[in-house]
Amino acid sequence: MKYSRFELLMMFVGLLVVLGTAFALVKNANIVSEVIGQLLILVCLIAGLHYGRKGALIGFLFSVAVYGVAVFTTYSSTLSAAFYLFFFRMVIYAIVAFAGGELNVRLKYLFIKLEHHDYVDDITSLYNSKYLSKLIEKYISEFDRYGSKFSITNFVVDETKVSRLKKKEQQKIIKELGHSIRGNIRGADEAARLGGATFAILFPNTNFDGATCASIRVKGKIFNKLEKLGVAADEDDGVLKAEVLEYPRDKDTIETLSVNLADMPIH
Repeated sequence: MKYSRFELLMMFVGLLVVLGTAFALVKNANIVSEVIGQLLILVCLIAGLHYGRKGALIGFLFSVAVYGVAVFTTYSSTLSAAFYLFFFRMVIYAIVAFAGGELNVRLKYLFIKLEHHDYVDDITSLYNSKYLSKLIEKYISEFDRYGSKFSITNFVVDETKVSRLKKKEQQKIIKELGHSIRGNIRGADEAARLGGATFAILFPNTNFDGATCASIRVKGKIFNKLEKLGVAADEDDGVLKAEVLEYPRDKDTIETLSVNLADMPIH
């Protein structure tokens, strides 16, 4: 099963549950604010499942804000009841959003691994170079049909900083960097390990400026992880480099990259 199908299945189940309880509230003449509160659970679930951790956070904040207005307006004369209901709903939204975001982050790559083991890197569980090549071809095709730009950022850690370590320590660093990257991108973004300590992120529907802003943030997260692991000591020592490419601006470079990735041996 593809993650997109699992995502739709989870959304459908959540929709049935939420709508069922919402209709029950309406039938029993319960207050409208509680019906709204119930429906907002679905917002948190969808935001987390489809957009990952950042979507979960936005869905949570949106739901809390909307429900806060509804409940405090309804219970303006009994604030103690309003605070109790608000706190209760806030906990539910947090749990549902967190669960959806974690499912997105952790299961997206797992489903690919189960369906196509050859497309996932064994150390980081990110995509490998072969699958990234297929993704590039897919988004080039989408650009040809719809004109949707996309960008790719390569993050390269100085190999000399990693190769001097024991194999077990190298794998630990690479694994930690992969987890850091996966946890700091949108659900729609695609992350891959290209070999060694080189990674790439494909940003769909994102131009050069947008990808640059996102890459600066991710680069900072990677560098912080390198510092904690004892690989980087100074931000100016060149231990980490990032290159942003945009399609079609860098059309030839990206198309050449796709060909090279397809032929690259899997580590």
